[in-house]
Amino acid sequence: MDTAYHIGFLLLPRFSLMAFASASEPLRVANRVSGKTLYRWYLLSEQGEPVPSSNGMVSMVQHSVASATKPALVAVDIPRLDMLTVIAGFEPERAVTPTLLAWLKRQAGAGVLLGGVDTGPYALARAGLLNGYQATVHWEYLAAFQQQFPRVLASQAMFITDRKRFSAAGGTACLDMMLHLIRTQHGQTLAAAVADQFVYGRMRSGSDNQRLSLSQRLPPAHQGVIQAITLMEQHLEDTLSTAQLAAGAGLSLRELERLFKRWLQTTPGAYYRRLRLEQARSLLQQSGLSVTDIANQCGFSSLAGFSRAYRAQFGQAPSENRPLPVLSQTRYRPF
Repeated sequence: MDTAYHIGFLLLPRFSLMAFASASEPLRVANRVSGKTLYRWYLLSEQGEPVPSSNGMVSMVQHSVASATKPALVAVDIPRLDMLTVIAGFEPERAVTPTLLAWLKRQAGAGVLLGGVDTGPYALARAGLLNGYQATVHWEYLAAFQQQFPRVLASQAMFITDRKRFSAAGGTACLDMMLHLIRTQHGQTLAAAVADQFVYGRMRSGSDNQRLSLSQRLPPAHQGVIQAITLMEQHLEDTLSTAQLAAGAGLSLRELERLFKRWLQTTPGAYYRRLRLEQARSLLQQSGLSVTDIANQCGFSSLAGFSRAYRAQFGQAPSENRPLPVLSQTRYRPF
């Protein structure tokens, strides 16, 4: 009798290879370390075609989702799954089709544990399968995801399991999520042994933040600078004046400007503007919001002023930073 836990990995074009490896390799190691077939996994794509990852490497798959939409072929083509993971990367909306959405709904109806990693939750959200559920996506995509799917309780958690849904931020967060699965199903000893095989010294919890703290991301800096930047990140739309930032950091205006010059070689205003423009670029690349809406959400009251600032920062107009229409021409995320 087959007692293995059956997991499907649905690969969307330009999926994150890092996320895929981090999600699948722990299963292989769990089987090897335990000496048992605890897990079986299957690779799927919509038409059964090979799928390019974000770095250009192509993965062969074993099963076609399109054929599984015909009831007579379900048992023949795709084994009964206990868990399905959608793995995506850049612009998942371009890979989501009516066929794929219909198949995901069928899996939900069959009681399969459904989830996504990196930007994979987009497909589930489009299918309406995350409404009312907690979920996470890669931090770079979070703002656009929250705008597009307000009924999803999205956060910047490392990974989340909520009833019959799960999600992970991508990258090594997928390893943490799978270690959590192994620990839940087979105990801490096996999960620790799997982590040791990857020279992975600490199993993070789902509630850990995706990004390093500001003090870790920035060069060594005065605590007042850290506090001011924290305020900037919290007020990208309803912007604060430099005087308000200084007051919030417990500094005088002159002292704040001096510290920014010393530690970051820029002014508070220039640093703040760059943060807002980087957020705007992310929304331009990852959401369907209009340029005007994005300008407003990033604290620019004038579209003309936003366009000038954007061109000065990135060397192109906001409209030129929209995704290209042809998949083979789009940029690749480096992980």
